[in-house]
Amino acid sequence: MAENEGFDKVTEQAKRLGELIRTHPRYVTLRAGDEAVRADKTATDALEAYNKAATEIARREAATEPVEVAEKRELQRLHNAVAANETIKAFTLAQADYAELMRRMNDTIFRAISQGEQEAEPTEPVTPS
Repeated sequence: MAENEGFDKVTEQAKRLGELIRTHPRYVTLRAGDEAVRADKTATDALEAYNKAATEIARREAATEPVEVAEKRELQRLHNAVAANETIKAFTLAQADYAELMRRMNDTIFRAISQGEQEAEPTEPVTPS
């Protein structure tokens, strides 16, 4: 079918794009950063403690239960520990760099689609007969 033929072309190009992304330095850095965080017990413990405390406070606030000042201070302390961890900092930077790459690719794809649509539109308005 002609319909599937076009689909196959698009998916083949998407596969090639995925292969290019997999070898791009920003993706490689992102994967390395992810592995470094997983291997860093201090980082994983800090993230786990922060996420647990943040989830509990959010749950209590949603249930309109009181949250003590000491609990909020502890959450801030845990946040500071996460923010100060060098492994997490490097990973966060890698995430931002990769997100920028993805944004640029999406913008490029959108511009190509928009440009193609503009070229396909008639230059003069069509009047009904």
